[in-house]
Amino acid sequence: MQSKAVLVLSTAFIFASASVIDAQIVYYGGQIPSRFSFGGDLAISQPKGEFANNVPNGYGFDLTGMFRVDPKGYFNIRADLGGVQYGRERQRIGFPNTGRLSLDLETDNRIGFGAVGAQVQIPDGWFRPYANAAIATTYFWTESSISGTGNSQSVLNTTNYDDWSHAWVFGGGLMIPFGKSLGALNLGARYHYGAHATYLRKGDITDNPDGSITLNPRSSKTDLVLWQLGVSFAIPRPTRQ
Repeated sequence: MQSKAVLVLSTAFIFASASVIDAQIVYYGGQIPSRFSFGGDLAISQPKGEFANNVPNGYGFDLTGMFRVDPKGYFNIRADLGGVQYGRERQRIGFPNTGRLSLDLETDNRIGFGAVGAQVQIPDGWFRPYANAAIATTYFWTESSISGTGNSQSVLNTTNYDDWSHAWVFGGGLMIPFGKSLGALNLGARYHYGAHATYLRKGDITDNPDGSITLNPRSSKTDLVLWQLGVSFAIPRPTRQ
């Protein structure tokens, strides 16, 4: 996997170095971008391989922070934090000893991830392709919560099952600047070569007549594609007078 990361980054570097983009961006309002930027994306997870036989697509978010190693921004250090939800069950249950109160029991299946790595990209022009590679820590968990009917806030919650794993991440995409070029639209995808993990999906918790539960966990590699659509903003700094 390490060799794949080197190949991805090397290819992107050659592409960036060979580019002859001469577009110059003018910054208005007495501000220019600093070396730091942040972004947020809507994310769709698409399981691959044996993982796809066990869980459906998931929906969530991805937060990104980047630091430009060189002044132009060909080389960057990138960090990601996000998560997706791929399953939900909802049941209406009665309050113990009385039928006058009803409760909502919800069970959610989720994946959380945090990644750090490198990104190379073309920093100029109206279309700015990029490629990245990273190592990610992943967390799979299933949580049940109880709330009053029509109440969005849970009263009680418990984690039914969880497991930690990791993934090698390789991705790419396109940044399209807008406004005064401090912001950009992000279109991207990242492939998570996930290690084995044990997890639950919708329907894997059985309620027994005596009040106990039976868990039916599944184990597999956890490969998935994370599709991303969002925005990124450079943190501005005042221009020198």
